[in-house]
Amino acid sequence: MYPSLLKEIPDSPKQLYCYGDISLLKKKCITIVGTRNITRYGIEVIEMFLGKYLRDLDTVVVSGLARGVDGYVHRICLERNIQTIAVVPGGINTAIPRCNIDLLKKIVKRGLVLAEYPRDQKMLKYFYIQRNRILAGISKEIIVIEAGEKSGSLTTVKLALDYNREVYVVPGNITSEVSRGCNLLAKQGANILTSVEDMKEIVGLVGEQVYFA
Repeated sequence: MYPSLLKEIPDSPKQLYCYGDISLLKKKCITIVGTRNITRYGIEVIEMFLGKYLRDLDTVVVSGLARGVDGYVHRICLERNIQTIAVVPGGINTAIPRCNIDLLKKIVKRGLVLAEYPRDQKMLKYFYIQRNRILAGISKEIIVIEAGEKSGSLTTVKLALDYNREVYVVPGNITSEVSRGCNLLAKQGANILTSVEDMKEIVGLVGEQVYFA
């Protein structure tokens, strides 16, 4: 069972190692990534955007299980019973931050973890970029919540644009280092998210409509 969207990209992985519920690969995915140095602002945005409506829509939230934004995205998804997929660099036990080991175990039980390489694969630096192309390729929409000018999330954005995906950013304080990348993307023409309504529109909720016979 291989994700159909991911198969479309020119450098799609030859294989994926799956740990957990592979049925999630058939569902609509939305990727959310961001800085490892998450701030209170980033936490509030994630908690605001990841509402229970995502659970009701049967939408899967994808992220990279890194420290910061990625880990918090997965954590909130598990708390609110929103389906989630974690895409990790290398093998499943190659480069997981120690602070997210317990989170990884929970996702294996209640969601899905994807890796491009088998367990115990020796970690190489370029595995992070390889992981980012999966994050960019598996969803039609990529959301960036807090990212500095040199954030790895910007690599994911570049790949997403190459794959003709829609990129959305959350603007931040112009004095905040971890919002400079997002603000720059917004300045360059990326889609901007400023409310829950914007987020709902991405997943197909465009407001209530009433029809009378």
